[in-house]
Amino acid sequence: MKNNLPNIDSPYQIDSNKINFFWNNGYVILKNVLSRDEIKIYRQEIKKAADKRMKKKDKSFDGAFKQALNLRFDSKGVEKFCLSKRLGKIAADLMKVNAVRIFHEQAIFKHPGDTKSYWHQDQFFWPLDTNLHIGMWMPLIDCTKDMGLMKFVIGSHEHGTLNGISISDQSETYYNKIIKKNNMKIFEVANLNAGDCTFHFNNTIHGAGINISKKIREAMVVTYYADGSRLRKLDKLLQDVSNIYLGGKKEGELADHKMNKIVYQH
Repeated sequence: MKNNLPNIDSPYQIDSNKINFFWNNGYVILKNVLSRDEIKIYRQEIKKAADKRMKKKDKSFDGAFKQALNLRFDSKGVEKFCLSKRLGKIAADLMKVNAVRIFHEQAIFKHPGDTKSYWHQDQFFWPLDTNLHIGMWMPLIDCTKDMGLMKFVIGSHEHGTLNGISISDQSETYYNKIIKKNNMKIFEVANLNAGDCTFHFNNTIHGAGINISKKIREAMVVTYYADGSRLRKLDKLLQDVSNIYLGGKKEGELADHKMNKIVYQH
């Protein structure tokens, strides 16, 4: 261990069935990506950094959760987690690419009584002109469905960017109409242990339920994209996102800023 933190660079093997499932359905669940001991230690690092940041912040998206973004710049422990070659290799394997870069990360803590995380596509917020952009969602504690776990609209990534709106009750209505019109099916995660995770594509419609439990649902998100990606046409929102997470890159430019390190390369 370095700085008392476990090394989480060793590879996690994914079989071809999992990769095919990911491409066909737009999401996948992976078990025991971090061991119980590993996630216990990294949870302490993430929670310490997140709690400090969240004290000063209101809840996001109509009371869905508290969040803290770009935590890797606050904590060496969080940085080590986010730049893990184990996680990066999983992202590269799932996207079937040679190398992946980190886009951003966020701690998301859904408190008891917090409302649902409404249907949305991440691509609404992401400025990259690629479908090879995915998000990992990992619980830091054992979670059950009553804590408001992830739910995915199966195969929705194949419909591309559906020009929805930001996460709100309006986005819930907007995507529900699309789900009904296309007779799409929904998969709700029943439970996940600390160190398990889900991955989903940028265009996969997803959300999460209400936290009706008495525990805080603690989760960490890390997002990755294929090396060589460029920025798409940017409105003011997307340029602001680029300024914060992509070093201010402009439309058409390579997303290769030094803050977006290559996490893994075959």
